[in-house]
Amino acid sequence: MQIVQQKQRPFAGTELTIENPPSGEVAPPPDAPPIRFSVSYTLAEYMSILRAHLGFILRHTPKGKRLRQTWLPLEIGVFAALTAWMLDPGWASGAFAAVSALAFLSLPFTLDVWVALIAPPVFFLKKRRMPVCEFRIDGQGIARTSRLGIFEKSWDEVKMVRRYERGYLLMFAKGGIPIPFRCLDQCQREQLRGYTAGRVQAAAV
Repeated sequence: MQIVQQKQRPFAGTELTIENPPSGEVAPPPDAPPIRFSVSYTLAEYMSILRAHLGFILRHTPKGKRLRQTWLPLEIGVFAALTAWMLDPGWASGAFAAVSALAFLSLPFTLDVWVALIAPPVFFLKKRRMPVCEFRIDGQGIARTSRLGIFEKSWDEVKMVRRYERGYLLMFAKGGIPIPFRCLDQCQREQLRGYTAGRVQAAAV
């Protein structure tokens, strides 16, 4: 499981990975009751967590790769735009104009535009398939029950736990599960933190 401790590498308050607690007791007692809650996600919290996580990925992309992601589309966009401007009106000019537009739209600073365009239809499709999700989280792992059935993952399969403004994001090898703060009381948040920190220390042994 991947984790970044606050003391080793400071991040902004909205992008902290859950860190190890200062005391030696990192997990709830074995007989602690499981965390149970149901959630009907909202578009606002879905987009907030998605934007925050994509922003985190961009900020922690190696510098060389970030430069390539910026300069290559910019060069292609400028070249295609100038070519379209110099050509006579027609299919060739239109094709170069389209290439230019796509190149500029692939620049990192257009992230919010793509999220605003793509996230809502994806969210409502998921919402239609899974209007309500029931969760059960304990020392063994996470189970989500919805109209599509039961989705289960053990803590060994959790690669990262991120904490953003609107909630947690549990990341797996493929995909992730958002957990809004509004679904958890303070005790449940501490219990969830204990489960994740306990798995990190067990993996390090």
